This record gives sequence, C-alpha cells and structure tokens, in this order.
Amino acid sequence: MTRRTPSLWQFLEHNVKGRDSGRYSVIFREQLDRSELLATMGRIADTVNFKAGELLIEMQSYLPPEALVRSFCFQRHGQDYLLQLESWGPQPTVVFMTRKWRNLLCPNFLTWFYHLLGVEECVVDLRHSSLFRAEQITEADVESWFTYLISGFDRAFTPSIPQDHGFPSSRRLANQTEPVAEA
Repeated sequence: MTRRTPSLWQFLEHNVKGRDSGRYSVIFREQLDRSELLATMGRIADTVNFKAGELLIEMQSYLPPEALVRSFCFQRHGQDYLLQLESWGPQPTVVFMTRKWRNLLCPNFLTWFYHLLGVEECVVDLRHSSLFRAEQITEADVESWFTYLISGFDRAFTPSIPQDHGFPSSRRLANQTEPVAEA
C-alpha cells in the first residue's frame, strides 16, 4: 500500500503554525519596500562597484516575511563587513557587523574538537545599529553608511543617524540621571 505525499500547501497547513504577530511586520516591511531608501541603497552600491571596476560590495535581498530586508557585504583580509537593513517594527534598523570564518585549513581533529566544545565556525561581532525613519534618511546619510562599511568600520566614519524617532538612543539613556520608567 502506497502512501500519498501531501502537497506543499497541505504540508504547510499541518506542520507550520501561523504567527498572529507577523501581520504587522508584513505591513511595516511593505512600507519599507515602497520607500525610496531601497532604491537609493542599491544605486549607491552599484555606483561604488562601477567606480571600483570590480564587485566591491555584494548585495543580497531577502523576501518577506524575513525581517532582514537587504544586506551589503564588503570583504577585506578574510573578514566580511556587513551593512544590513532590517524591519522588525514600525521603524527600520540599520545594522553594521563583522563576520569572520574560522580557518578551514586546520586539521580534521581540530574541527571535531571545536564541534565537541560547541565553538562556532563563524564569529559575528555587532559594531553599530540604529533605528531610524526611512523618510528622514537622505542620500548623504546612505553614502555615510557605505563609507563606514568600506572603511572597515573605522570609528572616524561612524554614521550619524537622525534620532528623533521617539526612542531614546543608548547614549541619551546612559546620560540620563532619573529612572526611565517607574513601576
């Protein structure tokens, strides 16, 4: 007796639970997709690659419902420098991080030992992140993001992102002497 395999839609219905909270994130993601910001980021990355005469910045786009919208990667000295545009809520987030892969030339027993200890083969380091309003970001702001990326996250090029979105910055919270909220 043969067992009939379910269709993709039947499989999803029985095995994947829907998320009620995802409905709002889809709306925020759609607003970001319609904004001029994505086109500006793509245009600047293309211009950088054209002027460099090679693929200097690799771009990847992600489909909904993924919170990661677009990722730009610059590689130097075996390390990846990433600029990511994410949509977790009403305001998008720009994230800068590094990613370094372990040396794959090590002997097999070291790889086995790393797995035994639970040590990852990829090390990710968050360098900077900020919430912002897409409509407040100018082309000059996006250019400063790419300058920071290509500089290898040199502190001298850390971008200044408009912070009047209603959420206090971590710097503002650190300088605040009174409690943020009372119980």
